[in-house]
Amino acid sequence: MADLKAQIKALSDRLSQIEAERAAAAKVPAVQTTTGAPKQTSVPATLQKDQQGNTPGGTTAVVDTSVPATLQKDTGGNAIGILNNPVMLYDDKNTSVRLYGLIEATLGVANNQNNKGDLAVGYQTSWFSGNRLGFDAFHALSLGDQIGLPGLKVISKLETEFESPTGNADTPGVIFNRDAWVGFESDDLGKITFGRQNSLTRDFTQNWGDAYGTPEVTTKEGGYSNVNNFKQLIFYSASSTGTRNNSAIEWKKHLGDHWLVGLGYAFGSGGVGGSGNGGPGQFNAGGGGTPGQFSLGSNEAVSIAYNNLAIGPGKANFNVSYNRANNHENVNQAELVGGNYSIGPFRLNAGYIHYTGEQGEHNSAGTRTDNAWTVSGSYWPAAKVETDIGYVRMDGTHAGNCGGNTLLPFLQDASCVTRATVANGGRGTVFGSVIFHADKQTDFYLASDYLKVDGGWSVGDAQGNVDGIGHGRAHDDEVEVATGFRFKF
Repeated sequence: MADLKAQIKALSDRLSQIEAERAAAAKVPAVQTTTGAPKQTSVPATLQKDQQGNTPGGTTAVVDTSVPATLQKDTGGNAIGILNNPVMLYDDKNTSVRLYGLIEATLGVANNQNNKGDLAVGYQTSWFSGNRLGFDAFHALSLGDQIGLPGLKVISKLETEFESPTGNADTPGVIFNRDAWVGFESDDLGKITFGRQNSLTRDFTQNWGDAYGTPEVTTKEGGYSNVNNFKQLIFYSASSTGTRNNSAIEWKKHLGDHWLVGLGYAFGSGGVGGSGNGGPGQFNAGGGGTPGQFSLGSNEAVSIAYNNLAIGPGKANFNVSYNRANNHENVNQAELVGGNYSIGPFRLNAGYIHYTGEQGEHNSAGTRTDNAWTVSGSYWPAAKVETDIGYVRMDGTHAGNCGGNTLLPFLQDASCVTRATVANGGRGTVFGSVIFHADKQTDFYLASDYLKVDGGWSVGDAQGNVDGIGHGRAHDDEVEVATGFRFKF
């Protein structure tokens, strides 16, 4: 009986303790514990969407009282909470940092590589998307209300690229080769960014350059597939440092519901006191850091887009761009126009490019002239099934090379060209794919292209293959077939 009484008393004491703890908890304001990710009213509106326009999954840190008090705050004195978004790295009421990435594995087979008749089978650099790991950061800036820019926020992006077959860096020795920029954004200001980023023209022409861009042009970065034999069209939308601009300033802004304008300028890569030009190979030698050569390697661009024009039962989106690079007192420039039209499960894309590039020292080798065009289309026979087909054609007149048989990349330095190393030629590529979108994050695909080169056009294939004596053209034609899947997080 004595033991029973002791047990009853212990249970009674424990019950009293639980009731006291519940009473104390009732006096504490309720915290967010659901995973439904409603918008948090304590979070500024400028931080309620990420740079992709998505609403983050609950951005209020919820303190877990079961965690020791010593671990409930970070070194800055901020509360460490249970974050509803599992890829959130840091978050308080004014600042948010998020991690994202993409991994794609591609198995391919291609004929006529290196020499006529050579066959290659195995892993290849990802067909559709560059493998990446990145960080987006946002900070709500109260200064905006004081200077007439309500909703102003600081934005930044750091993004690196790697190769999934090996894990190697896409650009050896460079950490954030895809993006390394910081800027500001608000409805009234638009979006202005400083640092390494996509060329402005690329972000506009992506909605017609192949079959895989977004229908509308937005202020986001984007554009073109990764490594295949029709991707080369992107180089007309590039700069003196490739498809991304070093030392760049870009501004984009929506004007009303339909118009989007963009302006871009890039200083000579490296700039004043820069660490190097970062250009490929012999291109941009000296960068913009050479005293007295302020414009060397600089770039200018302007683009205008009109989105969601209702035409009959569908909608059209179109844009025009002007792109210019300044290399060794030579001017390389392109005018680009194109767009798309969507109706139900069908979408048609088309565009035209005119390009001129001065060659040799002070254009001593004469001007190169290219005309390029593309047409492509998509059809969704089912909600998760996408089919695509397209054709890209590029023709060059008086186009130069520097050693071997490799035509120079467009918009880059061609001062090494001589009149003895110019040629006329072209390349055409037909491509197609079937994609199964299992969900928003996972895609499975089968894709193929056929490349045909004629005349003196002599750039190697998408995988960088060359012929057996080191020239740039590995073949006159090539068939590639690839299958793979990509996972986005």
